[in-house]
Amino acid sequence: MEVAYWKKPGGGSFAVEACGTTLGETATAAEAPEESFVEFPLPESCREVVVRGVSGIIRVFGIQFRKSQHGFIYDSLGLNGAYISVLAKFVGEKHWTAQLQHYHPDLVVINYGTNESVYAAFVDKVFEKELKETIRRIRDALPNGGILVMSPMDRGERGPSGNIETVPALARLVEVERRVSQEEGVAFFNTFEAMGGQGTMGKWYAAEPRLVGADFIHPMPGGAKIIGDLLYKAVMDGYNRHKTEKRAISILP
Repeated sequence: MEVAYWKKPGGGSFAVEACGTTLGETATAAEAPEESFVEFPLPESCREVVVRGVSGIIRVFGIQFRKSQHGFIYDSLGLNGAYISVLAKFVGEKHWTAQLQHYHPDLVVINYGTNESVYAAFVDKVFEKELKETIRRIRDALPNGGILVMSPMDRGERGPSGNIETVPALARLVEVERRVSQEEGVAFFNTFEAMGGQGTMGKWYAAEPRLVGADFIHPMPGGAKIIGDLLYKAVMDGYNRHKTEKRAISILP
């Protein structure tokens, strides 16, 4: 396991225990603030791990568990109520860059737009600028990394007639994401279109069993599986096309 933590003047210390055995203690004091990481080998049969503060004030960002063999690692930076400006402005660029460079992901997925979609002025005047800034930050941190912009799902609301309708600005927001992705040379997945486009949340809410909750935003397990399958298929189709094109190029005289 690896613990990501913050070093700073006057920092304390923490210990890591596995099944009652202390694996090590880490001091977080440093002359200047900086990101830091420490690894601990885990006993193969142990399924209980504790990170315990020993002294002073400590700040731990997160814990990652890995196996020694090759595999797939998925990290999610999920914040309730977040919107694109969080990545463009409020996350410290230097700190985020250090984190991205340490974990060096092969692909960074930017999946924003649902919360912004009910604020038409933000969609029309601010979203594009903030999306471009987010892409710039990631690209500066990971010059050779892949970036995928994933559009929001449909978002429904009750219209004057009582029917569940797509919020008016959503289609415009998705178009902004598509255009910016093309201009910036990054991948784009149109979740909104793939799941059925306008009015899909109304259909999902009427389905048996329901595929979306009563807020017409958050999918139920069945709806989430549909979105996951759609994204997986799109990524694998693109990967297979890439392999086919590469193979075709390699056999040209």
